Amino acid sequence: MATITYAPPPGPPPHLIQYAPPPGPPPQMYAPPPGPPQLYAPPPIECKNTNDPLPLAPVPQTKVLLTSRARGVFLQAMHDIAEGLELPELDAFDEMSKEARGMPERGSPRAASLLRLFRYVRPEAASGEGKGGKRVVAEAHKDLGILTLVVGASPGLDAHDAAGRWISVEDAPPFASSQRLTATLLVGQSLTYLTGGLFAAGTHCVSVLPPPSSAPEDAYRYSLVFALRPAPAARISTSVFSVSPLVPEFPPERLVAPPETGKGGAANGTGSGGESNFPKCRMEGQTGAELMRAISGKHWNVNVAKEVREEQKRKLGMSKEGKEAKQASAGEKTEGGGKDEEVVALGAESRLG
Repeated sequence: MATITYAPPPGPPPHLIQYAPPPGPPPQMYAPPPGPPQLYAPPPIECKNTNDPLPLAPVPQTKVLLTSRARGVFLQAMHDIAEGLELPELDAFDEMSKEARGMPERGSPRAASLLRLFRYVRPEAASGEGKGGKRVVAEAHKDLGILTLVVGASPGLDAHDAAGRWISVEDAPPFASSQRLTATLLVGQSLTYLTGGLFAAGTHCVSVLPPPSSAPEDAYRYSLVFALRPAPAARISTSVFSVSPLVPEFPPERLVAPPETGKGGAANGTGSGGESNFPKCRMEGQTGAELMRAISGKHWNVNVAKEVREEQKRKLGMSKEGKEAKQASAGEKTEGGGKDEEVVALGAESRLG
């Protein structure tokens, strides 16, 4: 076997050789064309919009038209609720619900209401994760705002009925096996407060099931959620609602809301446990933003990462360790009787979407 020894050429390695730029100013890579700038304004694109009576709608307006039917549902529902409460004015909820009437004007406070499209990846049928591969993607909670409209195309939304039993909304008549979109209207915590508990917030959770077929369109579960929340600048007085013969009197103490915490603060459900006397209070010309901070500051947020939720629960005393400590303490005081049920009920009330 022959061995060959290689000797590199003299001088620095080629990749270390430095090259000097050519003398003179650097070449101009781009020169703007002479004359005033030419602005291009593309013509509006027209598309079919099945939710609007107009046959064609310009694309810039589709953000408004997308929610037109949902707005109609909300406004009609709020007037129906006012009528059911036997309020003298059916527009009692109009100011706080004004975000349901259209997009906010330029320069107005940031809207509190939300339109969300969720896409959940379905688990494999043989994954063994839960019964039949079912996976919970949003644990049991109650929504923050006034009303929430949930539109779905397949089973996955479960809610408590009047007796507190879990039902699969899309599997319940008349939607079962209909292959149609379902629309579910849920009461939120804001409406519960303003009606003195007469309209109870709907406890619900979301799960995804294995795909019904191998078709690509069945790999995900989709849902469209439109959450109507009190407009931040709306002035709210509970005296407007306490005139109803059905709504109990509100406590004499005026609402004390925690301070603003900046972007993504209490209004999004921080579980901060901020200083607040909610819900044992009344409102007197206070804003929707204050009401949101008061509610969300005492709840954890179902839409954040699990580790963030657990930290919020810990601060609120809702962690597993905190619950066990409360239950042990309650058991000592009541000799193992009814207090445990109260702790569990408080836990259910402390869930927020």
